[in-house]
Amino acid sequence: MNEINKKVISEILQKNYGVIPEIMVRIRRKSDRQVWKITDTNTNIYALKYLEKSARAPVIAAVNDYMHGKGIPVTPVLPTLYGTSYLDVNYGCFLLFPWLEGEHPSYTEPGMIEKMAILLAKFHEASHGYAASGNPIADSRLDWNKIYKKKIKKMEKFRVKASVSEDSFSQVYLSHLPWLQARANWVLEQLPQTALRTLLDSIKHDPRLGHGDYSHLNVLRNNHNELTVIDLDTVSLALPMRDISHLCTLIKQSFGEWSRERFQVVLNAYQQIRPLSPEELELLLLDQIFPHKAIRLAQKYFVDSSHVKGHATLLIEFERCIAIDKQKITELGMGPIWKE
Repeated sequence: MNEINKKVISEILQKNYGVIPEIMVRIRRKSDRQVWKITDTNTNIYALKYLEKSARAPVIAAVNDYMHGKGIPVTPVLPTLYGTSYLDVNYGCFLLFPWLEGEHPSYTEPGMIEKMAILLAKFHEASHGYAASGNPIADSRLDWNKIYKKKIKKMEKFRVKASVSEDSFSQVYLSHLPWLQARANWVLEQLPQTALRTLLDSIKHDPRLGHGDYSHLNVLRNNHNELTVIDLDTVSLALPMRDISHLCTLIKQSFGEWSRERFQVVLNAYQQIRPLSPEELELLLLDQIFPHKAIRLAQKYFVDSSHVKGHATLLIEFERCIAIDKQKITELGMGPIWKE
């Protein structure tokens, strides 16, 4: 990644946005992106996002504008002095947003999971017409078979790394790997008997968007308890069940236990806005059997160097994930049951 420092940021803002920064604080940094909090000389506050991959910028800007126009609470993109919604540079691109004050809500707050499920359904419904209008969009999350198989390959790569290590995480991972693999393979075997292909064909004629990472970390709540969807970096054409399943997984991980009642609360709230067909519900349940969370935690341990200092916490999270999934699969009566 090119060095994005205060001098670079200041020049970018003054030359291309007419903003004279007074305070510049980097609040998030990943391998391919950064977010800066900017306060200008008039005390206006902005969020400046840098992306190393410029191809994402047109999508993020277009989705933000479209959803904002449809009444979905998102942070609108501020134009450059040239009227463009993002700024291309030879080492990436920048997008500027008004700063949004608020905090990330907690799933455990009374009524919050219902509010988030309803907002997700409204997001899905409002996305109707986006792709048909010729807006830029990715479709990498449409092929469930491809997604599942890619994650199965990841599990095998982690097995190779774990097999040459004697640390606690590696040993716990290896002890549960046969069950994780059995679940993943079971889901793959079920897919041909579902309506997945029919649903994928229909979405090509009536495209809808999925957020891709809908969670409390990508939602802000203001002082009036109103929610705003933030960070649309992962939006793509998608079936809605993956967003719902992802949200349900994060909720159960936060509570530390599986609850069929909470799962139903999410579904009921979502379906107030957008009812799910029996075929969609079947696929949602299948996706709940696939070990997405366990694989993600293993990836953080074996691949993501940024999590090196949190190995002990990752082990606790991984063991909690396994325990929750044992409860869930036993109660749902679907997929391979854990055997001691």
